[in-house]
Amino acid sequence: MDNPTFHLEGIVKTRDEMQDFSGPLSLILMLLSKNKIEIRDLKISEILDQYLAYIEQMQEMDLDVASEFVQMASHLLYIKTRTLLVGDEVEELDELMTSLEQLKCHDAYSSIKAITPELLTAYSRGSMTFSKPPEPLNPIIDKSYRYSHEPRELLLALSSVFSRSGGVQEPTKLVPMPKRIIYGVREKCLQLVELLRSCEGRTLKELYLMSKSRSEVVATFISVLELCSSGSIAITESGGELSVSLVNDGDIRLSDMITE
Repeated sequence: MDNPTFHLEGIVKTRDEMQDFSGPLSLILMLLSKNKIEIRDLKISEILDQYLAYIEQMQEMDLDVASEFVQMASHLLYIKTRTLLVGDEVEELDELMTSLEQLKCHDAYSSIKAITPELLTAYSRGSMTFSKPPEPLNPIIDKSYRYSHEPRELLLALSSVFSRSGGVQEPTKLVPMPKRIIYGVREKCLQLVELLRSCEGRTLKELYLMSKSRSEVVATFISVLELCSSGSIAITESGGELSVSLVNDGDIRLSDMITE
């Protein structure tokens, strides 16, 4: 809720000093305390009329502002009343104000006591909550090595490492990988012819099974094709098996027919 503006005329002495007072009556009390205005020149009825007219324009009343206004207005009435009373009447008024202050303190105590169960519940809930305190942000650390050492220090450090590891280890001997055996087609053809001459015949499967590596199997396959194309061997089928046999005892000159 916005604070209203009070238009108070007749308070200031000259027209140049005329101005409006904004906010609740606390500003007026401040001016009174500094002797800027006279209490006799202050028309409380006009202030009350302006404030009530302002409140009627609002859809909802702000109780905090309204109670503050009542408190300030009552204090102004008290100040102005003291200026009109004398003697015993002033003492009676002081007793009345004292009783009002006690009543106000009792009301405040009752309000605090009424809300105590809620505060106790909030305290019980908060006492079971533990939070980690914030950690300080570490600055960026430069991890570059800034020390310089003499060569002798480096040798001592190296010897210390060797002593902990049980001495200098001998380098592992590298075992050379076996070289790949490449079979030439001419040599394989001669081997097949000699093999077929020593026995009456072989099956094609037996020739492949006699090979000890993949490259030898390939060489055997190509050699069989070369010998067939040159007429040195013949392949026949019997009972699902392919048999290989020599033709004319393999007398064809292989050196003229076979190339690498």
